Amino acid sequence: MPTVQVEKDMQALVQRFLARKRGDLDRLRGALATDDFETMRRIGHDLKGSGEAFGFPELSGFGAEIERAAVSSNRQALRDQLTAVEQFLSHLRVTFR
Repeated sequence: MPTVQVEKDMQALVQRFLARKRGDLDRLRGALATDDFETMRRIGHDLKGSGEAFGFPELSGFGAEIERAAVSSNRQALRDQLTAVEQFLSHLRVTFR
């Protein structure tokens, strides 16, 4: 189970960020269903940049892979990355210090 410690004063910001990333999963699923690779590329690019900034380098890695798979229209790699992000977020434990 991945665990991330975050400063207490960042709690609300981090919780909003994670809620948005969970919402991005729905957008990615919809984009994958319609072969909207540009939307998937944009979401992956955003995740790549924002994950590290919020203290979640794993999300940045997933974002880079999503972006790369979208550019090459690799549906299987996109499905695999969506599953990986879902698993990461569902098992993620955030503690505030």
